[in-house]
Amino acid sequence: MSGPPLSTLVPRDTPAALQPLRELPLPDTVSYTPQTIGWLFVAVLLIAVLAAFAWRARRRYERARYRREALAELARIEANLNDDTTRVAALAGIGPLIKRTALAAAPRAQVASLSGAAWLDYLRQHGAFDDESGALLYTASYAPAARVATISPQQAQRLAQTARGWIESHHVEI
Repeated sequence: MSGPPLSTLVPRDTPAALQPLRELPLPDTVSYTPQTIGWLFVAVLLIAVLAAFAWRARRRYERARYRREALAELARIEANLNDDTTRVAALAGIGPLIKRTALAAAPRAQVASLSGAAWLDYLRQHGAFDDESGALLYTASYAPAARVATISPQQAQRLAQTARGWIESHHVEI
């Protein structure tokens, strides 16, 4: 394999050899806007779906405000359940709290007139309120203070936990 020597292939005057070459033109910049109407429809649809989702999430958050307020009040009540001097008053506050929560969630005509056994039946139907907690709630709401004082701190905590569960998970068909 013999060919021309390498020195003959490389021009002696390199800048002069590059003179006839020109820089290649760059292509036009690519636009970020959609090129077809279909992409515009997809973008509008996506924005509409996101707006609907945000509106619904905001509405759900606002509708659950009564739950958050009831849970905050229940936390204040629970702080007083272990003290013998404040337990009776704290237990007496659980029943009205649950009633206000139910009134905020359901039509007033459906809930306002309920008391005693009918009220406990309503709580069982619309949440996880068992018979023992129902009896404790009945005692705390309607019994004399001397009888309410016989409720132990453990029973009081159990009632508060049941009330918390009911407030968090009750469902009312409207």
